[in-house]
Amino acid sequence: MIKKTLLRYRFEILILLFAFFLFFFLRLYHLKLLPIFVDEAIYSRWAQFGKYNPSLRLMSLEDGKQPLYVWLVSLLMQYVYNPPIAGRLVSVAAGFGTMVGLFLLSFELFKNRWISIISVLLYVLYPAALLLNRMAIYESLVGMFCVFILYLAILLVKKANFATSFLLGLLLGAGILTKSSGFITIYMLPTTLILSTLKEKRTKQLIKWVFFTAVAVGLSLLYYSVLLLSDNYHMISEKDSVFTYRLYELIPYHAFQTWTPNILKLLYWTTIYLTYPLALVVFFSFIGKGQRKEKLLLLFWFIIPVVGIGLFGRLLTARYIFPLSIFLLPLAAVGFWELYYFLKSKLKYFFIIIACASFLIFSDYKILADMPRAPIPKEDIEQYSNGFSMGEGLREIVAYLKEQAIKEQIIIASEGTYGGLPATVIEIYFVNNANVKQHSFDILPKQLPDYLLEKNQTKPVYIIFNQTQDVGDWPVEPVLRFKRGASDNYLSLYRVKKTALPN
Repeated sequence: MIKKTLLRYRFEILILLFAFFLFFFLRLYHLKLLPIFVDEAIYSRWAQFGKYNPSLRLMSLEDGKQPLYVWLVSLLMQYVYNPPIAGRLVSVAAGFGTMVGLFLLSFELFKNRWISIISVLLYVLYPAALLLNRMAIYESLVGMFCVFILYLAILLVKKANFATSFLLGLLLGAGILTKSSGFITIYMLPTTLILSTLKEKRTKQLIKWVFFTAVAVGLSLLYYSVLLLSDNYHMISEKDSVFTYRLYELIPYHAFQTWTPNILKLLYWTTIYLTYPLALVVFFSFIGKGQRKEKLLLLFWFIIPVVGIGLFGRLLTARYIFPLSIFLLPLAAVGFWELYYFLKSKLKYFFIIIACASFLIFSDYKILADMPRAPIPKEDIEQYSNGFSMGEGLREIVAYLKEQAIKEQIIIASEGTYGGLPATVIEIYFVNNANVKQHSFDILPKQLPDYLLEKNQTKPVYIIFNQTQDVGDWPVEPVLRFKRGASDNYLSLYRVKKTALPN
């Protein structure tokens, strides 16, 4: 029986195996060489704290961040000793989980294995997924939970039972334990009623759905309550208020004036990452009359949160829209399926496929090989390549300083403190090195402090400059210097001159 099934679907299985291979190739390609982003450093440091001290496993709450992603990184650090790489591997695994979830979600909605396969292939090539699946940040994990939550919510509305309810509650809890945006999935659960086929005994079945959904939500909040063990639980709402308006702040802070511009900005970012040809294919998914409810459900899970984020969003970045944009990929897959039957000329259909694939592959190539000139939102180019938040050259600097620390005791001073670059990276790699003493400057003084000059008499002092480009008359000599992307900014390592004396 199994052999017959494998033979019957051998072509589809081969395509899926190719998609899996391509996924891991693209996500793992030069993963270790990717310059570290400041948020990656922060989350990796929290995971490091949790690994060595169980009492600090809720440390992320000090910054108002939920801890599930950090916990997973801590677990993986038992086997992967490079903290940022452990974090990136968690994101890669979450990306693979998202791909599996997309296959299940697409098949459950459209009962078409080819639409499911196309959804998987699109996710493999989706530039936003490629970028974020390779970074040790929360978004990949949030995206995976969003996809599986919608999948289970659909199963629940079709056949409400305790098993599905418990699984849904588990994933809802995991989602909100990862990031506050996970609560969006709870708010969106009623939209799945669009798929309801209730005809007879409508009230009874609706009550049954409400009951099992309430069980799922209740379980998720029960899991979330573990955060009450921390004295810093209140920091979550304080951190959220930095990025979102509270309801009573909408009018005083004129949030309605930025509502439309914010929505347009979010849609623009989504279109840039989807690429224009694929965005058009998403629209074509609605040319067919069949399965309108299923298509609308996917659209709702994208557009309703976008409208909400546009209103309540105080500070927006492109990666916040990534978990929601994933729901457009099954729509694009449907669009390809609809176009196949809509277009009489197969040559035109082939041209559309080539155009979409070419744009996606070009974006992916640029992200992997030429990030400063990748066709992605300029805000992300600044964050992940050209700006001070990206640690271009820190890997080489850390390697150099490790070599020096083997020979003798050294002092590493860095511009910026814990929570920023490069200080957090230095803490990650040298926290247990007895030959290294660390110092960081909250505000860089005009003159090199005397105590560092005094220490320099007995052991070499190295200084890493992040934002400062001109060291003035400091008695230092350059050791290493790295340009950030296509900008004119450099990350530099200097050594205090041996001849420098304290005043």
